[in-house]
Amino acid sequence: MIPKKIHYCWFGRGEKSPLIQYCINSWQKNKADFEIIEWNEDNFDVTQNIFVKEAYEQKKWAFVSDFARAKVLLDNGGFYLDTDMELKYPLSDFVNNKAICSFEAKYVPFSAFWGVEKGHQLAQDIVDYYNSLKQLDLTPCPKIFSELLVDQYGINSAKDEMQFGKHDLVVFPSEYFSLDLPINYITHHFGGSWHDSWEEENSGYKEMINSYGVVKRFIELRNGKSQIKHLIYDKNIFEIDQILDQIPLRYIINYTFSKLKKKLF
Repeated sequence: MIPKKIHYCWFGRGEKSPLIQYCINSWQKNKADFEIIEWNEDNFDVTQNIFVKEAYEQKKWAFVSDFARAKVLLDNGGFYLDTDMELKYPLSDFVNNKAICSFEAKYVPFSAFWGVEKGHQLAQDIVDYYNSLKQLDLTPCPKIFSELLVDQYGINSAKDEMQFGKHDLVVFPSEYFSLDLPINYITHHFGGSWHDSWEEENSGYKEMINSYGVVKRFIELRNGKSQIKHLIYDKNIFEIDQILDQIPLRYIINYTFSKLKKKLF
């Protein structure tokens, strides 16, 4: 059982942005009977291995957090959230699991949100990885986390759907804890306050992930063809050109030729 604790990291003593304050307030609002714990240099040993010591000395706060989140979950159990994640509903529905995480998108299981019971093997594996490093390695945690799930836990990264891995790990689809949808548990706003790769406002990553969510729901729509036909021809809500204009012409041509080929041959 996963303890009713929400953990987050804030190293470097910097000021929290309005987005981060908004997200943490959403945790307070929807925490139910969960405890919220901030981990920083006052209550976490940033010298306990070479990786985290060098990361802290070089002010690589995100990389300090990459190790700290795993160590905190290993020692205490609970749920870890990045500070740019908005909590919409209490996490009580998931405490009866031993370990959970989520897809960010297809091919990307991610470590911005995950939860484990105290001492779980997933947290142990990540802690062991960082303890084994002889110097600061700037490989992003999501890459390490995703490769671990694929290589050691039997997760298929090509399927953004609920999956069950080794050691009672449950991986939820991106609809649960990542995408910006009207009804889900967590929305990841991708504030990227620490990682250098997020500092450019025009990176477009959040827009890409949200577009992914829209398209994913569209292609998984039950009776999709009949519903789209109803919107276009019966209700006149959309023009067919409005939809087709969103698809590159070469894809439409290739698709049309492929369909004709199958029908003719």
